[in-house]
Amino acid sequence: MRSTKIPETAPYPLLPRTDTMKITPCSFRALLICLSAALPFFPSALTAEKEKPAQEEHLSPFGLVYGPKGAFSIKAPEGWVIDNSSGLEQRLPCVLYRKGDTWETAEPLMYAKIAGTDATDHEAFAKKAIDEMTRERGDLRPKRIATGKTAGGEPYFVNEYLPTKAYPRSERVAYIQLPKAVAYVVFSADEKSTLKKHGSALTQVLESFRAMSAKIDEEKAK
Repeated sequence: MRSTKIPETAPYPLLPRTDTMKITPCSFRALLICLSAALPFFPSALTAEKEKPAQEEHLSPFGLVYGPKGAFSIKAPEGWVIDNSSGLEQRLPCVLYRKGDTWETAEPLMYAKIAGTDATDHEAFAKKAIDEMTRERGDLRPKRIATGKTAGGEPYFVNEYLPTKAYPRSERVAYIQLPKAVAYVVFSADEKSTLKKHGSALTQVLESFRAMSAKIDEEKAK
């Protein structure tokens, strides 16, 4: 568990421990099944997936994340992988890092999630997260550095957060508006220069991002 990299006293963003949101781990095979009607089919990708060594079965070039109010698919940036198991102890079912690294040693790193079921607007969610992070981290000065639309047409914006005395890492966070939920992708590094050097990785994730339909259990979603 990489507690030295992402302090448990300042999670990003803060989520209630009683959150009933359901998220499945990223799955290359599940993604191919769910997207077969919308995305091209690549037989060579299936062959490569079958030939993976056992120790790499949790790694994939694609990811699928869903909750009771929304779902999305993403593709790993060039030179990166998606890991569906290494972040589970930190409630992160979809983490990304460069090939050759591990979740424990990755620098930089990313993770993608769907916000809690009470979050339906990405602007409001970001504002609440900033308020909570300010209480945890101190003098937080977020800067909006990008806006746009994903490959699926979902609007997003990216905020940059520089280190504080209480939280030493530099981060860029993309907030994406789903039809009935909010998704976010955190891009984190020890140094701002690292974020700048590898900034295209977050852009590539957003360029591959597509919202998907999710079966909603209205009672559980409340």
